Amino acid sequence: MEPAPGRLLHVDERFALTAEVGHTWTAVERIRLTGADVEVAVARVDAFMLEAGTVRASWWLCERSTPDDVEEQLLAAGCVRDEADYLHSAMVLTREPPPVDGIETRRIATSEELAEAFAVQQAVFGADATGEPEYAAWIDGRIAAVGRTLWTSVGGYLIGGATAEWARGRGAYRAVVRARWDEAVQRGTPALAVGAGPMSRPILERLGFEQVLQLRRVESVRSGT
Repeated sequence: MEPAPGRLLHVDERFALTAEVGHTWTAVERIRLTGADVEVAVARVDAFMLEAGTVRASWWLCERSTPDDVEEQLLAAGCVRDEADYLHSAMVLTREPPPVDGIETRRIATSEELAEAFAVQQAVFGADATGEPEYAAWIDGRIAAVGRTLWTSVGGYLIGGATAEWARGRGAYRAVVRARWDEAVQRGTPALAVGAGPMSRPILERLGFEQVLQLRRVESVRSGT
């Protein structure tokens, strides 16, 4: 992850924290704590959320996280687990996905398009929408799917992918993924990564994404909210 306007980033030996200022979520990744660190780490993330203006943090755990019982310690320290949004797949794409014909896909260009894209995203995510959509796919003149990307020195990390209910199964989600692959190629970093839930994982597998880690998500809420 790279610093950018409106984005806070903190990286140390314990974890990497990132948030879009004033949005809902902070991400806590690359978690490497010791047994004595957990409560201190929760307090540090709480302070980071206050600085960013976010109110919730997703702690992304995997088989590399430490200590071995870090999830149990986080739960004991006040984090919670949502069974409906618990298991995710860390997936990577390093080869060209198939094209999607017949769907216009490009960056959002006007304030009117942005408003329509927001409506699609918020219909899927509600108040948890993940920042401004950057890409959209159009079917029959309507925005059918949206997404955005956090660009890094080695490729793009896909977030905020959402498809309008009326457009599902028509290729719009795949088209937005393909658009971001094309931009990654133009940037000279032909790779995409994503944290995929159970709905998007089968689609991404068909596009050539491969799982590299199994992620488990627990959540903390900023104190005082």
